[in-house]
Amino acid sequence: MPRTAAKSKRYERYELARSPFAQKPTQRQLAKLLGMTRDELRRHASYKEQCIVRREVRINGKDRQLAYPEGPLRAVHEKLKFHLNKIKQPNYLYSPRVRKTQRDNAAVHTESQQFLTLDLKQFYPSTSFSMIKSWFRDDLGMYDDVAGLLANLSTVDGVASFGSPLTPVLVSMVHRNMFNEIADACDEWGLKYSVWVDDLTISGKFVPGEFLERVRSIISSHGLKSHKISYRSGNRPVFITGIGVVGKHLVAPSSLNTRIRDLWGELKAANSNEEKASVSLKLLAQLGTLRHIAGRKSAAGQRAANMMNTVRQKRDKWQRQNIRDATEKRLIAQRTDSCPENDQSLPWE
Repeated sequence: MPRTAAKSKRYERYELARSPFAQKPTQRQLAKLLGMTRDELRRHASYKEQCIVRREVRINGKDRQLAYPEGPLRAVHEKLKFHLNKIKQPNYLYSPRVRKTQRDNAAVHTESQQFLTLDLKQFYPSTSFSMIKSWFRDDLGMYDDVAGLLANLSTVDGVASFGSPLTPVLVSMVHRNMFNEIADACDEWGLKYSVWVDDLTISGKFVPGEFLERVRSIISSHGLKSHKISYRSGNRPVFITGIGVVGKHLVAPSSLNTRIRDLWGELKAANSNEEKASVSLKLLAQLGTLRHIAGRKSAAGQRAANMMNTVRQKRDKWQRQNIRDATEKRLIAQRTDSCPENDQSLPWE
């Protein structure tokens, strides 16, 4: 079964074997590809610590230790990301992918009856310098010194950088063999399969426990660990990367419906036309998201579209009134400024 998606105009232009990274480039040729000299590239690797930012942030309720490049080193990461994005990705991978959404990832699993989801534990920090170097050297056939230089540039503290623009696409490439093995196993069992960064979703009529053990064994053999394992089935929505799947339908999460309901309340409570116009823009954005998730042709999508048309008509009316009010105020101000000050004396006195 083919593992690559259709060609796009700017991204995913060629197979991995046709990538410039797979043509055994020297350090000088690699530097030229990235728009610099060999000495400049080496200098970035030797003094990269000066361009590393470390800070702690809270993401989805968890404290994350970020360590990412800034300045010239970040520019190197951006250029590497640009060239890696030209390599065709497997069709089961939905993130990191250009023009692929969470809805696309969930839509793979419509009409399934049982769902297995699991995460790759500490996916980025578990992707080490040696893994990245081995991928450049063994999978792409690079010279050892070039592979080492690239791995050095791509990592922080010996692991894939959490916060670098390069890391998502690079790590997906480094672990492609593992993802492919899982895809082959899914094909054998007649199961659907998709990957969103470190979230794996497998579905079908029935996902046996022994299949889970096989998947976990594949992951372990590649030096990674899995956790947050969940089996789900039934008529209730199964949420995959935030999108609910019920039979052949996709549904929005309750949080989105709550935001829409709250915005309708804000719109009703708004006093001025200006305030109403502002709230209506937020409401249109949320309704547009609901229509996108449910699908334009679905009943829920058409209801959302009808509500959007109603809001647009009212918004246009409020905006026109705002313009008329502003114009009237400006004309009054102009007339006031042009009038002479009250003078009791007559002009001929």
